[in-house]
Amino acid sequence: MKKNQLFYSLVFFLVSCTCNRETKSNPAATGNEHAKDSLAFGDTHQVSDGLEGKIYYLPVNTPKLPASFDTMKAVATIYTKTVNVPQRSWSTGFPGAGNRFEWFAIEYNGKFKPGKAGRYTFTLLSDDGSRLFIDDSLVINNDGLHGPAAKSGSLDLSASYHDMRLQYFQGPRYFVALQLFAHLDKEKDGLFPGTDFSLSTPGESTGPNWIVIGVVALLLLLLLFLLWRREKTKEKKS
Repeated sequence: MKKNQLFYSLVFFLVSCTCNRETKSNPAATGNEHAKDSLAFGDTHQVSDGLEGKIYYLPVNTPKLPASFDTMKAVATIYTKTVNVPQRSWSTGFPGAGNRFEWFAIEYNGKFKPGKAGRYTFTLLSDDGSRLFIDDSLVINNDGLHGPAAKSGSLDLSASYHDMRLQYFQGPRYFVALQLFAHLDKEKDGLFPGTDFSLSTPGESTGPNWIVIGVVALLLLLLLFLLWRREKTKEKKS
């Protein structure tokens, strides 16, 4: 193999590694709705481009969401790429959390990035109660024991990553519902995240990995130096 071919092959390999890493760090894909009832709220397969949900058991006759989940112990962790549970009869329980189908709560956490800056309206439909926080600010309070009901809230968002916390609880059996919709002002409403948002689970990088980029840059400089030195050695011999 000629030296130029070798050089460009190495450059292509290193750049490809960086691009693959960046793709994982800056997710933009949206997922499909889960088909099985037991996976309606999410499954145990960890994803980087979704929301992480902690499941908690609640005492019977709990009338609303806990003020905080900080002192409560989660019984399982699930992941979902979309919040789309239309009203349905549900009695299957969660994967990894037994067959509990009433008196439970889920707290989803993640990050999302709007496609462009502007004023966004979020609509949260649930049966029973739910709350939506963005950057630690309460945007929608749809709490309490009730049938399918929707509430909305609006706020201005920059085209950067924002923290999202979505809380939901189910009271008595059997019907459940949890759907989140969002749209930019004057645009059509749609299920969140749709194609307008990027999602990232907690702990995932939402920006460039400068360590990887730095290492690749140093390797490229080293390759250039070695090739230059090799040429100089050949010139001296000739």
